Amino acid sequence: MNKHKLFLILLFNFIIFSPVLKAQNPDGGGHHESDKGECISDLQRKEYEQVIQANRLYLLANGLLKQPKKTRNLSLGWPLQQAAGFNYCSYYGISNFVDHNAAYPNQVLDYECGSRTYDLASGYNHGGVDIFLWPFDWNMVFNQQVEVIAAAPGVIVGKFDGNTDMNCDFSNPNWNAIYVEHADGSVAWYGHMKNGSLTNKTIGASVVMGEKLGLVASSGSSTGPHLHFELHDLGGNVIDPFAGACNVGGSNQWATPKPYFDPTINVALTHAAPPQLNPCPNLHNTNIKDTFLAAEDIYFAGYFHDQLINSTATYTVRRPDNLVFATWTHVPPVYYAASYWYWKYTLPANPMYGNWSFAITMNGQTCSHSFVLKNPAATQLGESDRDGVTLTITPNPANDFVHISAAKDRVALYDMQGKLLGNYHEKQSIDIRSLDNGLYIIKSGDQVRKLLVKH
Repeated sequence: MNKHKLFLILLFNFIIFSPVLKAQNPDGGGHHESDKGECISDLQRKEYEQVIQANRLYLLANGLLKQPKKTRNLSLGWPLQQAAGFNYCSYYGISNFVDHNAAYPNQVLDYECGSRTYDLASGYNHGGVDIFLWPFDWNMVFNQQVEVIAAAPGVIVGKFDGNTDMNCDFSNPNWNAIYVEHADGSVAWYGHMKNGSLTNKTIGASVVMGEKLGLVASSGSSTGPHLHFELHDLGGNVIDPFAGACNVGGSNQWATPKPYFDPTINVALTHAAPPQLNPCPNLHNTNIKDTFLAAEDIYFAGYFHDQLINSTATYTVRRPDNLVFATWTHVPPVYYAASYWYWKYTLPANPMYGNWSFAITMNGQTCSHSFVLKNPAATQLGESDRDGVTLTITPNPANDFVHISAAKDRVALYDMQGKLLGNYHEKQSIDIRSLDNGLYIIKSGDQVRKLLVKH
């Protein structure tokens, strides 16, 4: 008998003791590593700068852009946000900062004199901040869950769109990007965005801080969904928005400065099977599940960014009566920019039904997730589902992928003539790119919703 099952038997025979908090190695997990390459070549950079400068001169001549103020007191907000209805505790990590060492190769220096940046033998020095999506980055892209927003108010001085946004290597030169000039003359570059997602505002239009500019993706020379955020002064020189010992003459531009290392729990989740992080650009098999039956296997998983070797994470599972079902700790063996770990348990054969909770605590932060242990007898008697979950489809209308959340474990897709087009698991992203425009039916149990496909 495995240790997990033994523990459960003791617990659910109501021989309740104070659980012993001890370190427990995960049953599996992994981490994220970003590839290094020329995200913007010198030639591309010059071309973009020429276009932006030409646009600036036109806007200035037509009164659509003011002469910049010489005093620089720019205050930046974070350039990403979660879309409405998407509520992870955190959804990103930082893979690279600005390189302050002009020499190359392998001569790097970030703003805190560390090496969280890169250069290349070609002479490329990384000039921006790379903010990647984590976890399940491609699922976030296809479900439009993370938005690029204006870090500061300003005027749009450049837009590039219409380029493929599912790149997995550095062989695609053209990105989708938007450029915003601020009152002090500095210009923010927002790169690698999703094709067709850029704001419909034209060059010369004003934007306010926090205004949606588009969506994160992987256009241009990129190996996965992330935002390349770059800041330039009037002379075209890179400004590091972070300030530290090696950012000579720099000042912190962030309204709410983030620490150099920011150990954070991105999300706590429950799964029916181990999550599978598939290679770029494939959707990940998240295997997320929030409703379980007695004696089912359940996987408790934690997802982190900037997880330090000394960052002890405490995992706690509680029953509906708030008694502790299981608790344990874990410390990663090394530093990870982004990581995930999962533990397999078998739920008891005679459980307490209702809403359970799974929480992770690290560095004073707690991230929680609810799941339901459902009594099948209640459903047979015609009672409502204990979890109260309804069938939802996002986005709707949709043009590429839709995300399904349902009370039942299975959902079905039909055309308007009643022809079955496919069966899917709940919380699975469905590829609809091959479907014709029009209405379709999504059914889960006795719940039915219409889906509008509009390419």
